Amino acid sequence: MARVFGETEMQYFSEVLASRQLGWREGGLVTRFEQAFAQKVGSGYAIARNSAMSALAEAVSISGAGTATEVICDPMVQFGAIATIYFNAVPRFADVKPDTYLMDPASLRANITNKTRAVIVTNLWGMCAELDEIRRICDEHKIFMIEDCAHSIGATWQGKHSGTYGDMGCFSFQQGKHMTTGDGGMMTTNRQDLYERLFDEWSFGESPSFMTLNFRMNEVTGAVGLAQLQRIDDYLAEYTSNLHTFNAAIENCSWLRPRHVPADAGQTGYIWACTWAGDEQGLALERFKQTIKELGVNLRFGFIGKPAYQFDLFSGSTAYNHADCPVRCPLYTSTSDYRYHTGLCPVAEDLMPRIISASLVEAPPDDVKRRADLLHQAISITQKG
Repeated sequence: MARVFGETEMQYFSEVLASRQLGWREGGLVTRFEQAFAQKVGSGYAIARNSAMSALAEAVSISGAGTATEVICDPMVQFGAIATIYFNAVPRFADVKPDTYLMDPASLRANITNKTRAVIVTNLWGMCAELDEIRRICDEHKIFMIEDCAHSIGATWQGKHSGTYGDMGCFSFQQGKHMTTGDGGMMTTNRQDLYERLFDEWSFGESPSFMTLNFRMNEVTGAVGLAQLQRIDDYLAEYTSNLHTFNAAIENCSWLRPRHVPADAGQTGYIWACTWAGDEQGLALERFKQTIKELGVNLRFGFIGKPAYQFDLFSGSTAYNHADCPVRCPLYTSTSDYRYHTGLCPVAEDLMPRIISASLVEAPPDDVKRRADLLHQAISITQKG
């Protein structure tokens, strides 16, 4: 459904203006938004931020990771790894499962070293990773667990909301997310010590005691967030219905494989996806793409196309403008001679070019139904050759 911005937002704006304080103030609209969001997801605490990227960076900053240490990320999106190098730690990549596109706990275990300080697990496209098992692994090795929840408002694992398994959860309110404040984010935690430390540092009454920055959300943004949170259930219901519509279109197609949803997962609509396997049956992907284009289905082929570590920011070290950093930082020594190279995460490398996807956010149900019907038609045309 289209975003709704109306009287509730205007009422909260009026409160902000009447206070004569547009920046954060204790007990103001941001505080109310934090409290409402924590209650919504079932976390003990929430701290609003100016973006999810800032939230991820701050989660790394408080995790104990830093120069010459490692943070394990998955390669489907690059944001966790960017947050890692922002604080001079080395991103190490765990592979994903081919059917869920989510971090494989076995690969996580295999990548843990004596330098591992944190894990950033992405709850991708409205579905949680195996958060209970990842939590067990982190506890076993005393590793700080961060959940990237930018895509997973409303998503659950074993009945618990995303962002409540990790030491920190990081949500996004960027324009294309489930709910938006334009830009903005939220950190969640059940640990009082983390909450109090973060609250003290981002208040910036004195110089911070650890390396962090001012990532606060302002009162105007908090006003939008508080109002939008009251509409999130309606948004989620429509996006999830759109997801089911697309899934139904490929239900009987053996060469477009739907994303697997484990029994423990409560999925919400965000981005619909399936994987191409037509080559196994002698079908041509380019022919299918052309049919999709001719029918006007508007699907995305290939997602980003390659894992995070194959981008120059990592493999070419453009973030530091120094050859082979961070893996060749003079302070970082790795017995495994860790490098970013093709074959590092073979499942992700095979999977990502074969993903076919469509955004479900603000997609009118009638248009989704039309596109799903055309997708079904494209399947029939492709099969007939």
